[in-house]
Amino acid sequence: MNKTNVIIYCRVSTDEQAQKGFSLEYQESSLRRFCDTIGYNIVHTYKEDHSAKNFNRPEWSKLKTYVKANKKDIHKVLFAKWDRFSRNIEQALTVIREFDSMGIELNASEQYLDMTNSDNKMVLSIYLTAGEVERDKISSRTINGTYQAKREGYFTGKAPYGYDNFRNELKKSTLKPNKYSYLVQRAFDEVAMNIEPVETIRKRLKESGMNLEKSAFSVLLKNTIYIGKIEVPEFKKEPAMTVDGKHEALVDLETFYKVQAVFKNKRWHGIKPNHKNLDFPLRDFLTCEVCGGKITGSISKGRNKKYAYYHCRNKCKTRVPVIDAHTKISEILTGLQINENVKDLFSEVLKDSESNIIGNKKSQLTNLIEHQKGLKIRIESAEDMLLGKEISSDTFNSMLSRINKELMTTNNEIEILSTSNDSIRVYVDSAMELLVNLNVLFMGSDYEGKRILAGSLFTGKLIFGNDDCRTTNVNEVISLLTRNSKDWGDYKKGKAVISDSFSANVPGAGVEPARFPTGV
Repeated sequence: MNKTNVIIYCRVSTDEQAQKGFSLEYQESSLRRFCDTIGYNIVHTYKEDHSAKNFNRPEWSKLKTYVKANKKDIHKVLFAKWDRFSRNIEQALTVIREFDSMGIELNASEQYLDMTNSDNKMVLSIYLTAGEVERDKISSRTINGTYQAKREGYFTGKAPYGYDNFRNELKKSTLKPNKYSYLVQRAFDEVAMNIEPVETIRKRLKESGMNLEKSAFSVLLKNTIYIGKIEVPEFKKEPAMTVDGKHEALVDLETFYKVQAVFKNKRWHGIKPNHKNLDFPLRDFLTCEVCGGKITGSISKGRNKKYAYYHCRNKCKTRVPVIDAHTKISEILTGLQINENVKDLFSEVLKDSESNIIGNKKSQLTNLIEHQKGLKIRIESAEDMLLGKEISSDTFNSMLSRINKELMTTNNEIEILSTSNDSIRVYVDSAMELLVNLNVLFMGSDYEGKRILAGSLFTGKLIFGNDDCRTTNVNEVISLLTRNSKDWGDYKKGKAVISDSFSANVPGAGVEPARFPTGV
């Protein structure tokens, strides 16, 4: 008599693997004992760690393919219990009918049913329903647990770039910085300066090992996880909120919000070149004075060496050697730099202005704290109205959501003003030294340095010709400094007086000095 050929199937989910009675080893051992007792011949074994919410499982797909190819030689597919087979009653019944049409029986060794007895269909539905109900309970516990974990500041899910998943001493899921965290910090610092286009910074960081595409880089720069915050979504009529995370922040609040401002208020950085050509750093910053066309660059081969030229894309005769063109631009910068005689005066004005900045900062902080108190009172008032049945729960939740958003913004502003203690004094002298030597700085810069300087100093294209190079669009602060430098050329250093239009343009708290890449 021919033996009954069976396939045994074992399944656990990740959480079930460690539980007694659910392990893959236990299921396989139990199924083999059952088959030995009955006298079944095991022709194949499939084991997997996957959810039973549907049949999109790698090993089940392999089993199904094997069965279809060998359906004449397979009589049964066995598993330990019905919930090992499925926790979705609708899909389970469909699969059972599909296998039955091939003449193959599906059954559970520990909950064996005689499929020829119609009454057992009711028992089968009970087994399958119990599995689905248990899955719903597990899903509910998971969702509730995830929400509570987020409310407490713990991170759930896959770690974002720059972090690794980590369980703390309480065995709770959080994050810890990894070897790429310094690249995240560099990304925020460089974008916050708003000197170069975000895409230029991304490409440079990619060369350093940050392998993120454009969209992923943009998402990273907007993710509050990097300032130590956890976004808690709306849940069961509880409004969405942001809480302090248990993980280490990689970026300070001030830098983060500078980056958000960069995305909101994009500035001119020149046209991004199609490719990086080290011989022509300014080819997309120039426009032809004859026809208004674009200036490009190309290499001409001489008898003994190659020569680099900037020239018009059209048929104009605008054509200037690169070194001469850069010299012309250097001459413009000579006219923009401040006078050596009044450099110290400007330094004193800036340093003395800091007392005004600090005073404004304290005033802002006081106002924000008062506003914070007012928002908390509004929340208490809304709670009293809800308890007094003056408003519905839906109205209360809407009010609470709106107030909480405003409160979160206010709390962030308070935190920035409370923790930002950088003094501009330490930067003033070095910054003024740069402004005295703009032309020298430009001529000594590499490809990236020249582009950064052009993007920072000029807010529009330079008008370029064979004999001249000029601009009418200059950074407002540089223009102001230059004008005041000329007006006060004979002014002797004394007690700096905060007057004239210059004092009104002194940078506020939190403004960083310009920094340039290596080679500048």
